[in-house]
Amino acid sequence: MKYFIDKVKTWSPANRKCKEVQAFVTEFRQTLIPDDAAVEALMEEIRQKVEELNEDYPRTKRLKVSKEGNFVACDNEDEKIDDQHVFTFHIEKVRQTYKTLEQMVDGNGEGGDQ
Repeated sequence: MKYFIDKVKTWSPANRKCKEVQAFVTEFRQTLIPDDAAVEALMEEIRQKVEELNEDYPRTKRLKVSKEGNFVACDNEDEKIDDQHVFTFHIEKVRQTYKTLEQMVDGNGEGGDQ
């Protein structure tokens, strides 16, 4: 199954750490993800970046990344302040890949419905 990152939203950053997290994650906007393993690898990379920034900015509130279904969010680690997102995005399934008649005959390009 293929996926892509969609609906990346960021809000006015509260501090330099939030700004860096947002810059990092917006690089993935409209990125095609080839399979489930790559989704997990991407999530781990984002979590590692957030943890690295948590350590780099110890005087700021800690951030956490969560994923529920296809929805990903980065919020304050404090459960009481859960409505202040740093970023959100959706990991959407690719419904199909368009192929021209020539590609279908030649077998070039990537497969049809995935």
